[in-house]
Amino acid sequence: MSRTATVILVVELAALLVGVAFAIELLQRRLGAERLRRWMGGRPVAAALKGIALGFVTPFCTYSAIPLLIGLRRAGVTPAGYVAFIVAAPVLDPVLFGALVLIVGIEVALIYVTVAFSAALGLALIAERSGLERHLAPVDDRVRVSAGPPQDADTPPGSCAATTETAWTGWPDGAKGAARQAFTLLRSVWWLILIGVGIGLLIEAAVSPETAADLTGRAGWGAIPFAALVGTPLYFSTELFVPIADSLRSVGVASGPIVALTIAGAGANVPEFVILSRVAKWRVLAVFIAYVFAVAVVGGLLTAAIS
Repeated sequence: MSRTATVILVVELAALLVGVAFAIELLQRRLGAERLRRWMGGRPVAAALKGIALGFVTPFCTYSAIPLLIGLRRAGVTPAGYVAFIVAAPVLDPVLFGALVLIVGIEVALIYVTVAFSAALGLALIAERSGLERHLAPVDDRVRVSAGPPQDADTPPGSCAATTETAWTGWPDGAKGAARQAFTLLRSVWWLILIGVGIGLLIEAAVSPETAADLTGRAGWGAIPFAALVGTPLYFSTELFVPIADSLRSVGVASGPIVALTIAGAGANVPEFVILSRVAKWRVLAVFIAYVFAVAVVGGLLTAAIS
């Protein structure tokens, strides 16, 4: 990737982060944390299903879903809800599903959706039962989750429950507060964006689509876990993955490795891990990586067995 393309990528990621954070913060201010908490509430299974539904209608990559994850935690949503969302948002993408139908057929695409849905639901329920919140960093409350001015800079960060919510005072004030919150988030993670992009570029230089096609196209069931292993650290947006998957299919790669690569590439990537390290302990990230890898392998094996 050229220097100009790298600069453009960094600017696009920063703009995406600010834009998503602004939109979600503005929506939360308009609806109110209590209303969002009530809608995303209920028993763990119900909360997880709502999180999956939210992820389906807002198909972000995991990286750009992080601002909404922070917003859900600020609103007091339970782990079942926000974990289901963060897992489902990048993989249950209607556009990606349509692309898989065209590339590998409706049967394989349905297997993919079933595995991705089950994975999001299962991990959400595990997170709820294991008390995930105690393994996450407290949400930074130095900027209020309200339309009012920020708190004093010396105020220590509190927990999700400690945020202060004020009444909605209109769009101008709400937009100013949401913009302030979005740029505060960008200031806290801009250096992580640079690190993540740098690591991603190194991986891209080492593992080209042609190399991936050659390696995952090897005969045998071992191609499936290898495809999952290759895909886990890589960042595949829908726009990037569709031509890659099509090229893999055209050179003879079977459907199983393609599904494994899709789940791993959409569900996990190095830039995402770097950003998530700000809000989660490394033990949690390691479990998440292992879970995505396992789900990718299972999805690939089911596809190979059925298709």
